[in-house]
Amino acid sequence: METAKKEKIRVLLTRHVFEGHDIGLRTIVNRCRESGIEVIYYPRFKDLNEVVKVAEEEDVGLIGISSSTGAHLYLSEVLISTLKEKGMVMPVIVGGIIPDKDASTLKGLGIAGVFGPGSSPEEVTGFILKLLDGH
Repeated sequence: METAKKEKIRVLLTRHVFEGHDIGLRTIVNRCRESGIEVIYYPRFKDLNEVVKVAEEEDVGLIGISSSTGAHLYLSEVLISTLKEKGMVMPVIVGGIIPDKDASTLKGLGIAGVFGPGSSPEEVTGFILKLLDGH
């Protein structure tokens, strides 16, 4: 009996064009790749429709957005809404400068994971692996 080959975990990680800092996101990208996660790194987007289009074209299982400008609630709401409009179902995670008080609001919008200041790359990578691979 042949064992089914495990599909590679593919994620899309990105940040808004107005984001000035990308060290945290690039660190997450590198840690994910080191953990065997295939990352589509889309450095900056202007419109969330771009993100959804890339996610669909690249057949990713998760979208991660970095936000350091305070736009995380707006970006999350629009992204979740756009995914629903397109009939796409996939988890979305948000990281960056996210106040603790906004975490429950983000989760209420449908965000699967929120990673604010102090979150480690291992924490994010572990969350992705557990969510998409069941480990």
